[in-house]
Amino acid sequence: MHLLRSIFSGFSRSGEIVITRLLWCLAFLHFRPHYIRAVRPGGVSLAAASRVAVLVHFDRRGRFLSYVRYFVSALNRAGFAVVIASNSRQIDQESLAEILPHCAAVVHRPNVGREFGAWRDALTVIGNITRLECLVIANDSVFGPFSELGPLLQRCDFAVADVWGMTDSYFRRYHLQSYFLIFGPTALASRFFHDFWRRVRYLRHKRSVIELYEMGLTRALLRGGLRVRALFPYTQLVDAVLQRALEARRPDGPALAAQLFDTLLQDADLVAPRRGARALAAEFFDMLLRAANSGIPLNPTHHFWEYLITALDFPFLKRELVEKNPTGVPLVVNWRNALRQSTDFPIEMIEEYLQTAARNRVF
Repeated sequence: MHLLRSIFSGFSRSGEIVITRLLWCLAFLHFRPHYIRAVRPGGVSLAAASRVAVLVHFDRRGRFLSYVRYFVSALNRAGFAVVIASNSRQIDQESLAEILPHCAAVVHRPNVGREFGAWRDALTVIGNITRLECLVIANDSVFGPFSELGPLLQRCDFAVADVWGMTDSYFRRYHLQSYFLIFGPTALASRFFHDFWRRVRYLRHKRSVIELYEMGLTRALLRGGLRVRALFPYTQLVDAVLQRALEARRPDGPALAAQLFDTLLQDADLVAPRRGARALAAEFFDMLLRAANSGIPLNPTHHFWEYLITALDFPFLKRELVEKNPTGVPLVVNWRNALRQSTDFPIEMIEEYLQTAARNRVF
């Protein structure tokens, strides 16, 4: 049975690779130099900026919601001129007027090529990237930051690594997760960095974009001899789980889980009977421990979200986790309590998004 499962998995994986490559080839049929419809200059000088952030945005009604405006302001305070690449079908003029004074530009384009297509187009607006001391590419798939970005980004020592991410992943191939990446001067001057963006095609299939571009970017940088590192590395999160298990020194599941999920369980009676919540946490911790022991990679921004925010001062919460919780992480519904106890972030900004954009499920 195990042999059959391995063979089937191999065929599935091979088929997926073939499909991904085919989609990449078909992208040539509608390849264009760019898909920019309009560039609206903002109130921040791009020509004078030595630190630039490109933020990809999408909203069905073309609005720049308060959590996006908050993100832009945080980047401004950290010393970045912000270029927004909006994939929205149309742009809401009222919210555009609110955000433009805080941006270097808003690039409007159709939702073609997902985030990597948008980053590719927006990078052409910046001009000579090699003049920059730092470039950030990010997207609006996260809520936050929960603290000032300046002190956090000072930890990105470009003498240690040329490219930094917030988190990394070992899913399929090692890569930095692309929702927030920081590039230093050596990376920006590298031909491997420029060759990667030159070869980006406007793919529509999400899994193909992840395979070829999110994973592919890190692989291309590593092949070019560039050094990559995460501010909150996956191994650090796994070590925390193993350390909690070693500290317990006995198979005391519920008590052990309570140590890792203290913030969630303090007000567990708000979402479930305390005993039931502890049982859920214990079962989840057991899954984390089994995965760590087996070397099975997990998504750090989903499976370790509470530990990241409450113990490590991680600055973001993934929007997908709050909106859909696709991997079924228990007690995500208590994210409000975790943020209130650990951050000063205005939670009403997240509520605004959920009330106006969430569909069918919400946690």
